[in-house]
Parts: sequence; C-alpha cells; structure tokens
Amino acid sequence: MNTVTRGLPRTKPKVWVETLWLIGSIESMTLLREIPLRRGLNLILSEPMENSVGHGVGKTAFCQLLRFVLEDPQWATGTPLRDELKSTMPDGAVAARVHIGEEIWTVLKPWTHQKQYRAARDTDWRQLASGQFINQYEQYTQTFHHQFIEPLPVQTLLGSGQALQWQHILAWCSRDQGCRYQSYYHWRTEGTGFTLPAQSPALVVKLVLGLSETTTEHQLEKTKAAQKRIDGEIANLLRRSTDLQAHVKHQLAAVLEVDNASPFRAASLFDEVSLHGLAQQQIAKCIDEIQTLETNRKNMKQQRQALQEFRVPISNSRKALANEIAQLESAIQGNVAAVNRLKEEPEALQACLGQLCVSGDRLKRDCDYVQNRIKTLQFTSFHNTRERNHDNITKREELAKRQKQLSNIDQELAPLDRDLMLLKNDIDENDLRKLEILVRKKQLENAIKEYEFYEKISKDPTQWQDVISLKNQQAALETEQQQLLLQLHDECSHFTDRKKSINSLVDSIAKRLPGFAWGVFNEQEKHPFHMGPSHSTTYGVLETLTGDIVCLLDSRNPESFHPSFLLHDSPREAEMNESLFWALIACVNEAEQLHFQYIVTTSTKAPEAFEKNVRLRLNSSEEDGLLFTKRIGVEVKPLAI
Repeated sequence: MNTVTRGLPRTKPKVWVETLWLIGSIESMTLLREIPLRRGLNLILSEPMENSVGHGVGKTAFCQLLRFVLEDPQWATGTPLRDELKSTMPDGAVAARVHIGEEIWTVLKPWTHQKQYRAARDTDWRQLASGQFINQYEQYTQTFHHQFIEPLPVQTLLGSGQALQWQHILAWCSRDQGCRYQSYYHWRTEGTGFTLPAQSPALVVKLVLGLSETTTEHQLEKTKAAQKRIDGEIANLLRRSTDLQAHVKHQLAAVLEVDNASPFRAASLFDEVSLHGLAQQQIAKCIDEIQTLETNRKNMKQQRQALQEFRVPISNSRKALANEIAQLESAIQGNVAAVNRLKEEPEALQACLGQLCVSGDRLKRDCDYVQNRIKTLQFTSFHNTRERNHDNITKREELAKRQKQLSNIDQELAPLDRDLMLLKNDIDENDLRKLEILVRKKQLENAIKEYEFYEKISKDPTQWQDVISLKNQQAALETEQQQLLLQLHDECSHFTDRKKSINSLVDSIAKRLPGFAWGVFNEQEKHPFHMGPSHSTTYGVLETLTGDIVCLLDSRNPESFHPSFLLHDSPREAEMNESLFWALIACVNEAEQLHFQYIVTTSTKAPEAFEKNVRLRLNSSEEDGLLFTKRIGVEVKPLAI
C-alpha cells in the first residue's frame, strides 16, 4: 500500500486519469477515440455553433465512463447508457490509464459481464485486450481501498456503524448532473447507498477533510452506548426484583390455595393468616408425612421379606416336582415312539414282497431270508410292544399322581404370590406419595427462600451481586469517558486550526469572485460553505461548486484525506452566471502546484485563457464530433402529421 507521507504537502494527486480510450470492438481492436487528460484543470467542451447547440454530444456519458473505470458501481444507474452501448457496440469497451498513488494501472472494462473486466500495471489497453498480461483486476479494485479507506483514522460511520467504501468518497468527488448542485450533501440522484442518508454524507466529508470522526470520537460513542446499556440493565434488574418478589408471592399463594392478598408475614402475633406461616405449617406437615411413609415402607418391606422366605422351600419343592413330571412325560413319549417304530419295520418289509431281490434273482416273497426276517421282527415287535405298553401304563399312573401334587402346591403358592404383589404395589404407592410430598416441601422452601432473597434486594439493591458487577462496570466507563473527553478536547483544538485553514481558503476564493466580499466554512451546517453578502438560488449552486473546489485545493494539506480528484458535469448549466463560472474556474487554473486533477464538462465557450486546458471538443454538427463518433441508442423521430 502506497500512501502520502504525513507531514509533507502533496505534490500530485492520489488518483488521476491520464488517458481514456473508447473502444468500438475488443476483438478487432477498433479504437473510436483516445482522450488525453492531465493533472490540473481539464476542460471537455461542446461549445454552441452552427447546427450544434452543445447538448446531446456525450459530455455526461464521458463523466459516467470516467466513474466506470474508477470503480463506481452506480456509474450507469438511472440512465440507459449501459443498455445503449451494449446494443450499439456489443463488443465495445472503455479503457483508461489510471494513476493511484505511485502505481500506474491500465483498466479495460467491456459493457458486458464483470468477469471480462481486466487490469494490469504498466501496460496499454491493446495488451490487455489481447490477453498478454496476467489479469490483476481484483488487485486494482483493492488498491482503491488501500489508498483511500485504510489510511483514515476510522473506517466506519458513527451512528450507523456502516463501513466506509471508496464509492462513497467518489460519489462526493463526481456528483451527478441530475443533483443540480443545489445541496452540498446530495451526490447521486439514485442515492449513494448510505444506511443513514440524512447524516452519513456530512460525516464522510468531515472524516475525509480530517476534521472529525477520530478514533477518540468512535471510542467515546461506544462507551456512551455501553453506559446506556448498563443503565438499562440496572433499571431492569431493580424492577425485576420487585416483579419477581410479587411473582413468587403469587405462586406461593396458589400452592397454599389462599387469597393472593394475604401478607407474606404476619404483622403481629394476633394475625391469623400469613403466607410464611402457612408455608411453614405445610412444611412441618410434610416432614411428619414423610416420616410416617418411611415407617410404613419399612414395615411393608419386612412383611414382604417374611413372605418371600416362607415361599422359598415351597417354590423349591414345586420346581423339583415339575422336573419329575417333565421326565415322566418324556419317557412316556419315548415309549410310544418306540412302539410305533417296531410296528412299522415288518410292515415296511411286507410292502416290498412284490419287488425283485437282485442278489437272489427272485421276488422277495420267494426269498427265505426276507420271510424269516419278517417273522423274527413280528415276534420281537409283539413282545417289545407289550412290555412298553405295560411300562407306559405304570408311568402314566405315576404322572397323574405327580400332577395332582403339583396342583396342590400351586394352590398353596397362589395366596402367597397375591400377597407379595399387593405389598409391592403398596410400597410403590408409598414411594410415589413420598416423592410428591418431597416436591411440595421443596417447592414451599424454595418459594420462601426466593421471596426473602428478592425482598432483601428490594430493600437494599446494592447487595445484589449482579447489580454490584454492573455498578463497577458503570464506574469504569465513567472514568474512561472523562479521559476520552479530555483527549477529544485536545484533538478539537487541532481541528480548529484545520477549520481556520479551510475557512481562509473559502474567503480567499470568494473575494476573487465578482459581487462577493467574504466566504466562510462551517461543517456543522447543512450548507457548510457560504459566501456573501448577496444570495440567491444561483449562488447556492456557486457555493456548492466553491466548496468542492476548496476541498480539492485543500487536498495539498497533509491533514486531508481527499483523493485530489474532482469531476463536475456541466455545472454552468445549473442556472449559473457565465462570468461567475469562469471566475471560479480561474481560481483552480491559477493554482501553483498541480497536486490535483479537476475535470469539467461544459457547453459554454471557454475564454482564450483556458484554451490550454481544453482536452476535447465535442459537437453535434457531424458524427465525428460526437463522443462515440456516432449516435448510440434509439433516435427519437417526430410524430407523423
């Protein structure tokens, strides 16, 4: 970042445009016009002549394109210029060589999308258009912030907290012609983008002129805001303690089911009802109930333990008996399966008698081995089946006996299990009741504790830790404010010298204008620049122009942050006397040091003394005299009669 060394008078502008190129086509490298500019005064004229009244030749478009290359996002807002250029010259662009600090940039900006914008240091527009340089457009835009925003003592505006941007400063230095120069702080017809448009422009001017908006003022504003916030928090806490006290009292009355109008404490021994007394009674009652419930629970647990001990041997007997029954049922089931298997084996052989025996080469009914096997199996099956059936009868009799014993045991266990379940339910209900009473007791105790806490705070808020903490912060802020006010007083004495310097410059210019005897500057007023003794609407425009020129000339002062660049679009047309206009321009032209760039467009014929300052003459008598060497947009034709 390159900035002017503080303490040394400025010898050249912080930003100025050396050349502006109007390009008809980037692809074919068609150059429509090259406009050289210089430091100091630059005149763009469209003087009245035969077949040319001086209007509609491109002066305002020239100013808009200058704003375009200087990164004004509103350069075409409210006008059809961009659409007309895209329609007439879709492949066209504007390019410029721009000096910013110690760097020389070339920027190329087509009318189309921003992605096609290009910029690079120390090159020309043709090299940019052909892509011979690495595009540094992002660095180009950042350079404006580095040069004109970062050096400021603060970068946000008081009141709104809005971040200051280069476009805000540029708007001041390149007013819209549509604003008509009537108000010093009205810069753009469509607005400048301030969140507080009524006060922010004046703050920007004071800040850029080095008159105000110091870090001290910002810090003081922050401490005042913090103090106001803490005052509100303390008031809320004090009010809250009373509100909470009443809220707690209301809740306590609801829990006790008594009238909310009842006093919290009895005024005397003879008062019958007080919330505190009733609550204490309820708490004592809760304690008694809890003790009773704990005793009941202990007794029920003992009863349940005794029943469980009595039930254990009976339950064990039942388990053993159930095991025996299961074994008998399994044995019976096994015998039945074996009997069925014995019957099925000879029957299976008999079913195969009609089949061929491969080994004996005969039917199985004629095979002696098969016939003998059938007889053996039938005999064995008969005897085994009879034995197993007899065994089953014995086991079934034993099973019936065991099942009857199991039924008797179940009848004995049933009342025990019922009593155990009833005791469990009674214990659960007892525990639930105890929990409800504990909650009620805690609720009453907390209500009393909270009421007494807020009651104590209401009587003496200084004992509340939250209030104590806020009071300490409040005292620290008051001390900081006193220190900042003393520091601000010292800074204001410095600002007084700056105001005197600017005031002297206004007065000097006023005395050089016909009909004026004095000029004053007061940054606190809506119209900060005044000249007298005469005054009219025309003089209001003159005062606005004079104010801009004063700030431009004052930019040589190292205390100023002004970019030393000024663009006025047809200011003479704003109802200004021609002699006054050129007298004012002469004040700029006679400056000894060219530490600025002032560009003015006008349709007024320039006196011979300003001929050296003319950079471009436009006229409408022929197309070559137009800014783009041809008409752009839709030509309005007269209605047919």
